Amino acid sequence: MPESFLGEGLVYDERLPLRWELDVPSGAALARLNADNQQLLAAESTLDEARPSDALKDESPALVHELQRLEYKLNILLKLTAELAARETPLPQPQRVRLASSGLEWFGGTAPAVGSAGLAYLYINPALPQPLRLPCTVAGERTDEGARVAQLRFCDLSEAVTSMLEKLIFRHHRRQIAGARLASPSPL
Repeated sequence: MPESFLGEGLVYDERLPLRWELDVPSGAALARLNADNQQLLAAESTLDEARPSDALKDESPALVHELQRLEYKLNILLKLTAELAARETPLPQPQRVRLASSGLEWFGGTAPAVGSAGLAYLYINPALPQPLRLPCTVAGERTDEGARVAQLRFCDLSEAVTSMLEKLIFRHHRRQIAGARLASPSPL
């Protein structure tokens, strides 16, 4: 398949824990999977965004401070819970992944064979030890600097999950740009 497999839009390129299972859900199991993925993506979207709500702009500074303090405590609890869950069930080894809303590219020899169908378990945030479970087929492969790259096409994702994947990719892209700006010295 050509290198434009993921299309021309933004792509989330990262090393993330990833594993594969030869399990293809259908019917009620597929609907539950989409609902779980939607819930996980919604939770992930709230973790990194620290912005005061417009609803609180007219509230007292003491109330805003108290809500920020509670949010900080919840973040600590979430981190501790994630660490405990990771001890109980270790995450798979991180793999280089290029993620788009329509599919992903999986770099390395452990990627599944062309033609197989199953679930890609992708852990998108270390604070959330629950993976996205993405039903897909291995549509093709290519070589990148001598390494095999499997090209997985998502199947039967709901529109809501696809839309939330696009937003996840955009947030990641925005964070990369902000990080690059902070890392480069500003011209005088």
